[in-house]
Amino acid sequence: MKLLLHICCSPCICAPMEELMAQGLEIEGYFYNPNIHPLLEFRRRLKSVKVYESTKGSPFPVHYCEDYGLEEFLSTVAHEGGKGHPHKRCEDCYHMRLLSTARYAKEHGFDAFSTALLFSTHQKHELVKEAGQEASSLVGIPFYYMDYRHLYEKSHAMAKKRCLYLQSYCGCIFSEYERYAPTAMHLYKGDEKETERI
Repeated sequence: MKLLLHICCSPCICAPMEELMAQGLEIEGYFYNPNIHPLLEFRRRLKSVKVYESTKGSPFPVHYCEDYGLEEFLSTVAHEGGKGHPHKRCEDCYHMRLLSTARYAKEHGFDAFSTALLFSTHQKHELVKEAGQEASSLVGIPFYYMDYRHLYEKSHAMAKKRCLYLQSYCGCIFSEYERYAPTAMHLYKGDEKETERI
């Protein structure tokens, strides 16, 4: 089976990819993540996937959408996600990325599609699954469901060993805020004179 795998980041695919390839699947990756902000963070994650691809060689090519998608993300995802429906933003985000993956898979002759979001213990797994199934129904191509969350820690250890970039938040500006708002991290860098000029 020829499978198009949506890739959210390199740490989530190291261990699961070995399992998938052991099943005899013909896999190609698809990097489409207009949710990742700010721009420098987007570039870090994009480069990390490219580094990962170069270490795996030709059996696992990746198709890249390298456009920074801030405007697309903001026009598609509910900004008020926490009011009355706390996971609406995430639901919209999953749907946006998996719909694009399904369309790309259909247009380029793949048998099915899936996503590395299913491998992470930090994602809302059931919402990812539902978004995949909905995209499958809308586009008319099978969604290949798998649950490899048990490999999450192993996969991150493998990524760390390969010196791949390990991000500290999900990706969007809202998740960045939720990650750092309760902390003083990066707030008081620099000497006293630097602080005075800010």
